[in-house]
Amino acid sequence: MRAPRLLGMAAVVPLLAAGLMPATTAVADTAETAAPVQLLELTTSTGEATEVAEAGLEETTSAGTSGGTGVAPGLNERLATVARAASVGGVDPEADALLLTEPLEVDDFLVAGFTWTGADELPDGLDVYLRVRENGVWSEWYLNEASGAGRDDSVGVAGTEEFVTGGADAVQASVIGDAADLPADLQLALIPGQPVGEEVLEPENLDSVDAEPTAVATPEEAADNLTSGLTAPTDVVTQAADDAAPQEGEPEPTEAATATTESAAASTGTSGGTSISPNLPAALAAATTAGSLPVPVITRAEWGANSSYMTWTPSYVTADHVIVHHTAGTNSYTSSQSASIVNGIYYYHAVTLGWGDIGYNFLVDKYGQVFEGRYGSTSAAAGKMVVGGHAYGANTGTMGISMMGTYTSVSPSSTQLTNVGKMAGWFLKRAGVTSATGSSNFTFKSTEKYKAGQTISLPVISGHRDVGYTTCPGDVGYSKLGQIRSTAQSQINAMGGSSNTKASNSRQIHLNNGWSGTASVVFYYGASTSTILAGDWNGDGVDTTARRDGTLFGFRNSNTSGDSLRTFAYGRAGDEVLVGDWDGNGTDTLAVRRGSTFYFKNSMNAGSADKVVVYGRAGDQVLVGDWNGDGKDTLAVRRGATYHIKNSITSGSADKVVVYGRAGDQVLVGDWNGDGKDTLAVRRGATYHIKNSITSGSADRVVVYGRTGDEAIVGDWDGNGTDTLGVVR
Repeated sequence: MRAPRLLGMAAVVPLLAAGLMPATTAVADTAETAAPVQLLELTTSTGEATEVAEAGLEETTSAGTSGGTGVAPGLNERLATVARAASVGGVDPEADALLLTEPLEVDDFLVAGFTWTGADELPDGLDVYLRVRENGVWSEWYLNEASGAGRDDSVGVAGTEEFVTGGADAVQASVIGDAADLPADLQLALIPGQPVGEEVLEPENLDSVDAEPTAVATPEEAADNLTSGLTAPTDVVTQAADDAAPQEGEPEPTEAATATTESAAASTGTSGGTSISPNLPAALAAATTAGSLPVPVITRAEWGANSSYMTWTPSYVTADHVIVHHTAGTNSYTSSQSASIVNGIYYYHAVTLGWGDIGYNFLVDKYGQVFEGRYGSTSAAAGKMVVGGHAYGANTGTMGISMMGTYTSVSPSSTQLTNVGKMAGWFLKRAGVTSATGSSNFTFKSTEKYKAGQTISLPVISGHRDVGYTTCPGDVGYSKLGQIRSTAQSQINAMGGSSNTKASNSRQIHLNNGWSGTASVVFYYGASTSTILAGDWNGDGVDTTARRDGTLFGFRNSNTSGDSLRTFAYGRAGDEVLVGDWDGNGTDTLAVRRGSTFYFKNSMNAGSADKVVVYGRAGDQVLVGDWNGDGKDTLAVRRGATYHIKNSITSGSADKVVVYGRAGDQVLVGDWNGDGKDTLAVRRGATYHIKNSITSGSADRVVVYGRTGDEAIVGDWDGNGTDTLGVVR
């Protein structure tokens, strides 16, 4: 089913009204950097060529080579170009064109791609070419390969791989082949770094520009290393704690991640000023990663992912293979453009191709900067990965990591290869893989290369071409898999063994999956001074632990000993911290309380609050639970033995008031019987009095667990839908 097309600039207002777009992105950035995606229609819904698609052909009949294929700007120059093309296979995207646009001036864009309907692949013999103008210079012609990516469930439309530019302001497209093979709805999407809406480029509004002849980009035209002579970007740093704090008295919360500007490590822009805007999250200097990740990873919040474009619910599966990719394009981008390019790829995958999210789990630019792609990739539990759309039929059970650039005839940079290898080794180690150079069985979904259900022995680190009919990750990129595997093995070795051995001054955690007197799981996490929290941080249905140290929060997605998966700063050291699923998306996040004011955050990232609410009194004890079973956690306040329960995150009076227990009891909240509703339990020493309904009266269950001095935590530790107890020592 084709994804919805013409959003248009008018879509910004209703999206804002619905609360789907961050106000800072839709208002501030629209005025300065946001722009619509431009759509150039090449065929109609019946496969007929459009006026735009044939406009360039009119110029090929006047200059006069044999067969009437000469073009301006001159016969000698044109013949030289044709001869050059012939020397590398005889293809000339202008002289041999079935369809050819004029060289067209357009608004600045960073990512481009062709889409069509009626078939997953382009017919044999039908090829699409593209060239772009960057900084006043026309690129070579690039063959755009039909994408071998896509969701395993086949949701979305057919298209080419994303084509990455360094900031282009003019474009020319060519189609070579038989007219009978033209697909329906063939169009070219031109995506800026901050896409908002879409617009069709009508023929009467298009301006042609001069374009000198250029040859076809080929593997034979080898080039130097992409980053020779370039300055590496500034190291990524963790954000300062109090800078991320929501300030008391803020009139409105904001969803934008805090950001700092990038140091002058690379060029500040290219044609048309398409470098990253100061208003776009400056991920290059604001990554909030630490712990077990081997390199800083720039999160979705930090590169500016618009949550309204994500319609694909994350699914976490056991995974123990890595698929390496590259993108298409000119390789001319700067380090300051990388975050915007990732944002453009996200729109192309999520909206243009209709997948509902970006296909890659991670992307690594030629400067070594690592970006989180598919939602949930950084927070997946050890041995699991969120299913992506990077390799059709082989997404389930793999992690896809893409090198940003075209590596057919040039090599990825050494930093890029190193960080791809480190990320691969980190993932494989957590999946229990000990050899990055080995192979293991892998079972495919339906692909063009393998039958559905077919199992083969696949290298644990493979190229995209190993699992599908594609040239990805390019001939040179593919030749570097040995180097990536070697780095991955070093990373595996460096991470050492994982065990539940007590670390120095760490906290001992005992979790019970039932109501017995003996713990089901014992492990160590956090420092002796850490506050331990519990929540479902990745939406897989299993609660795991997090640690709070002042304003820093770290979390893990498995109940095992080890370091934090990631750390970030939020709030102030004196805040009371609450955990809950505030927006009903299946994942828990944080809120901080100051007096009777609550600052809610809907992602596990640094930055400002998403919502601010006043409820209760400063002296109340606050509880969090899903009291009505609607999937969203809300607040209750306790005054002595009386509980004032609210079923929405709003100010105002309580929806229900009940009395339970004694004023001196410690109170816990959980879904004790698996009915989807949270209720209360009171603790007296090591005895717990559990109630399965929010009513006054006697307990439904009384259990003894742990010691009187233990700190109690509550969670669904095994994912069976019921909450049980844990203690922290």
